[in-house]
Amino acid sequence: MFCKSSTSNQLNLFTGTHTLLTNRALKKYEDKQMWHNQFRKQITNRIDETVFRPLFCEDFGAPNAPIRILIGMMVLKEAQDWSDAQLFEECLYNLLVRSAFGLMNLNDTIPASSTYYLLRKRIVEWEEEGHDNLMGKVFSQITNSQAIEYGYFTISL
Repeated sequence: MFCKSSTSNQLNLFTGTHTLLTNRALKKYEDKQMWHNQFRKQITNRIDETVFRPLFCEDFGAPNAPIRILIGMMVLKEAQDWSDAQLFEECLYNLLVRSAFGLMNLNDTIPASSTYYLLRKRIVEWEEEGHDNLMGKVFSQITNSQAIEYGYFTISL
């Protein structure tokens, strides 16, 4: 079953990254112009998870991780030219990468590699069956929402 996830994350007093960093590191970490905050705002939080609804049955088969995080992982992996192993290592230990996906607490779990691979497989199979290019569709949606927000133009989806 498809379930849409929340883009907001409750910060934990004891495991929140913001409570563990000090002074200059915290200021830089919270800077809205830093790449990880921009990635979360411009990519991760703009991903319309409903685009991927057709990949899941109505009565079972829900991903055990937010689709927006899984898609964000795919985007950042390709942008950085990382291997899958590098991606998962960065997700585990790099606070900026975790922030880019909205994982603001140290005890927020990253998606399992099997969940990541299964979603990638479903996306490819969906397109091979002659259906829409879901990644293209989500990128168009992201670009359109940015264009509207910044007052440039709109794109027909």
